Amino acid sequence: MKVEDVRKLLAEAVDDEEPVVIPTSVLAKLKLDEIPEGVSFQIGTLKDHIVHLDWEGRLYRRGAILEAEAEHIWTRKYWYAPLGLEQYMDLVRRAVETRQRLRKDVELSHWDDDGAYIQLLYIIKTGEANPAKAFEVARKISNELEQAANRAADEVGKRIAEVASRLSGWGSEPLDALVEKVDTATTTDDKGRSLEELASRLFEQVPGFSVTGRLRTESEEIDISILNDSTEPRLRRESALLLAECKNWNAKCGKDEFVIFREKLENRNRRNSLGFLISWNGFTSTVTKEMLRGSREETLIVPITGEEIRTAVRNGDFLEELVACWDRAVTL
Repeated sequence: MKVEDVRKLLAEAVDDEEPVVIPTSVLAKLKLDEIPEGVSFQIGTLKDHIVHLDWEGRLYRRGAILEAEAEHIWTRKYWYAPLGLEQYMDLVRRAVETRQRLRKDVELSHWDDDGAYIQLLYIIKTGEANPAKAFEVARKISNELEQAANRAADEVGKRIAEVASRLSGWGSEPLDALVEKVDTATTTDDKGRSLEELASRLFEQVPGFSVTGRLRTESEEIDISILNDSTEPRLRRESALLLAECKNWNAKCGKDEFVIFREKLENRNRRNSLGFLISWNGFTSTVTKEMLRGSREETLIVPITGEEIRTAVRNGDFLEELVACWDRAVTL
């Protein structure tokens, strides 16, 4: 989309309540006087006929500056985080109310809990006339307001994962025995659980990594979530929350599984910049082609094979192997 197209869309949206979707590449070229009063816009891209937002909220002109409205709408039916929806949203609301009182750059605009869903909206006073700068301020403040709730959710998930691991007997076998177990498992459940345990224990060896366990929802399942506090230069620049998925199949992992995993990363409210896709029997050539096709995207998926896992166990240095896989994925 060109900046001329965006200007036209904004001009035509004066009487439209729906926000205009603008890609970040165009945002920097837009000026305040090109945004009509009463017109709002969101930042995102249209991909495969689906809008992928960079931030859950909208921006609009208020006189000589731009303001933003962050939006949280969740239904209890589709909330599956370890921390309950009410507790999570209450923490965000408390953060907004405290910042509103102390710094006066945010304002709680709407709160509704009808038993089925919770809706939280709050205004962010960016103080900026430049659209690109206003967007960055909005994202920065909203991230700060949600930080405590996200940390609480991660901590609860970590505690649950530790209890589940103890109950399942995880950690009772040496890594060499687990590699053999992954190779010789016959049932689908044994194949998946053995590789998941092996991968989890290897990720736990990485300094600064903390595995928080499996996340299941009605629409998707994520094998391993990882809190990232690594000091390794490559990993330190990535998001605070990382995801990993394990495939212990007889066949190689293909493009479809790669695309589905990428969608899972993108579904986590832009909290994930990096994911590890582990396939014990390797990957088809279509995965490489898909990686090349999506090489301009912010999300990075690092493929890891069973051979590379075996090498890490044999050498006793998973971090070294992980960084090598990261390098190969980046320089593809």
